[in-house]
Amino acid sequence: MKEFLKSDLTLKILSVVFALFLWFAINPVKTEQFNVPLNIINEESLKAKGLVLNSNPYPKYLEVNVRERVDVLDSIKDADFEVTLDLSKVKSVDDKVIKLDGPVYLGSKNINPSNIELKTKTITLDLGKIEENPFNVQIETYGKLPPGYEIISETADPNIVSIQALDSVLATVGSVKVYVDVTGLKKTINITKECKVYNKKGEEMPELGKRLNVNLKIEVGKKVPVIPIIEGTPAKDFIEGTNTVEPGNVLITGDYDTMSLINEVKTQPIKIDAATKNIDTQVLLQIPDGIKLVSSSREVKIKVEIIPLIENSIEIKPDNIFINGKKADNTLKYEITKPVLIKIKGRAEDVNKVTAESMLARINVNNLEEGTHNVQLEVTIPSSVSQVEEVLVPLKITKGT
Repeated sequence: MKEFLKSDLTLKILSVVFALFLWFAINPVKTEQFNVPLNIINEESLKAKGLVLNSNPYPKYLEVNVRERVDVLDSIKDADFEVTLDLSKVKSVDDKVIKLDGPVYLGSKNINPSNIELKTKTITLDLGKIEENPFNVQIETYGKLPPGYEIISETADPNIVSIQALDSVLATVGSVKVYVDVTGLKKTINITKECKVYNKKGEEMPELGKRLNVNLKIEVGKKVPVIPIIEGTPAKDFIEGTNTVEPGNVLITGDYDTMSLINEVKTQPIKIDAATKNIDTQVLLQIPDGIKLVSSSREVKIKVEIIPLIENSIEIKPDNIFINGKKADNTLKYEITKPVLIKIKGRAEDVNKVTAESMLARINVNNLEEGTHNVQLEVTIPSSVSQVEEVLVPLKITKGT
């Protein structure tokens, strides 16, 4: 009996071994590849740390290798695995290589974790640091203002803007500008404009200028001449000469309707009654309501020239006096018996220019008969001088041939 039982045990063992061999023969162990979607978590942690990805490094699927029996492998799907990239592991811009978590088997089969292998175990990130830098806003105006008008001031609110971008991008920013067309502008304007950002080569960086707006104020003024108001007359034998005012022009601004009607600014009156010498003084300007001066005092300097007059006597010889109205039949003979003196008055430089020849002296003898006469002398002289008194020319008329 013992021998039989022993023989039966051997047979049983052999049967089990055979069965196992047969099982593995028809259900072998092999390695199969699964394409598992990458699960990304904690992306917002990058922004909180001021970091950003310069490029997208994420593969859509990762390769997971599983070594198991065929019947087990046949019941496994790609979705039964999970591979996770946890971006909270990134602590600084220098953390370039991040280890992946997993793979984790989520299915119902009992698989030894050592039989599951992730082919790609890390992800290399291209990180950049987000920074914020301030830049001054430069106002650029173009176009032509109307004659006499000038830009007084250009202000931006805010005059400094902050740009947020990668540190590598911010390092290339050269300027922030805003452009305003002032063609035909005659009054102060307030407008909102979008900024333009340029790199250090002068090339526009449109992605940085979007939604970067500032409020602009362009203040316009009008340049007008200063007109001195002179009242009175100088003393006898003195005349008013030229007058100068400093500054000769002023820049005004203010209410548009009022400013458009103003083409000059007058001074308060300056009295020169009985003056015998030059007047140097300071006088206030008459500024209309609603108007103000730009970068100028309301007081101006004015100089009024008071010029003394001189007299000069000029001898006019008979040959230089033309006789008008002589009888054409020569029945009378006309003779100016002696030279005459004419006195003129004026400024020295004007008086000294007048000569006997330049006066165009003449007398009129219409209706005069034989005898001796004193005929009034007529002269043509410059308007800058005057004749002091009348001059009579001695004339003798005799019978002619």
